[in-house]
Amino acid sequence: MRRNNWPEISSAFAIGIGVGAMLGLMLAPKSGEETRAMLREKAQEGIDEALEQGKRVARKARRATDTAREMVNDAAEAGQEAYREARNS
Repeated sequence: MRRNNWPEISSAFAIGIGVGAMLGLMLAPKSGEETRAMLREKAQEGIDEALEQGKRVARKARRATDTAREMVNDAAEAGQEAYREARNS
């Protein structure tokens, strides 16, 4: 599975919220006020979930960046050490 497919997932999630809201309006046995309150609540839950997912992605990206930075630093140090050893030989 591709790691960079979160935009597609987020888009599908947002579309699902929209379709669900429309179906909810059409099939709702509740009053208009109750239905609007429910839709606001569900929309807020969707927004909250999207924000949380974005935070998770940001944390993963930060960890990946830190790991890559450590690998580059380690490689640079190893190269410098190899250069010093070659120069002193």
